[in-house]
Amino acid sequence: MSSSSQAPAPFRAISDEGTGTSGRKAYPPAPEPLPVPVMDNHTHLDFPDAGASADGPAVGIKDALDAAAAVGVQGAIQVGCDLESSRFTVEAVDLDARLLGAVALHPNDAPHYAARGELEEALAEIEALAAHPRVRAIGETGLDFFRTEGEGLAHQRYSFRRHIDIAKRLGLTLQIHDRD
Repeated sequence: MSSSSQAPAPFRAISDEGTGTSGRKAYPPAPEPLPVPVMDNHTHLDFPDAGASADGPAVGIKDALDAAAAVGVQGAIQVGCDLESSRFTVEAVDLDARLLGAVALHPNDAPHYAARGELEEALAEIEALAAHPRVRAIGETGLDFFRTEGEGLAHQRYSFRRHIDIAKRLGLTLQIHDRD
């Protein structure tokens, strides 16, 4: 197929936090297929930039996984990093057999849950979500000192310890985020 007869690439909104600029950019062309099949061990199919555009719907789970499969990525781990995205993860793994899941509270979110008095309830819900048979990991959890300071670090440490405990008790892999 010649390039002139190919369908146009989907567009996505790009925002550069550093400059405040935004614009429309096309997705790049697909890369050459990988020489061996692989599994993407960390994806966020629920992030708004996962194909959102002003002139069309976001790329769906099936379409994203089909595009990945076309270049040798046979499946993915959908990662939850707060309650909303962890709930999405559990719903998504039931929609497509190529997905497995990971659920947790991101270290930078733990202090926010704690400030609202919701950390214990949030961790309990993460544990309940983690019981889903297609959830294979607790993550992304860990420590991130780049954006969190002071008392927030104590909440991060506590949350991380609780995630470790959940992973041990449920026999799940621990997916660790660490920064600074």
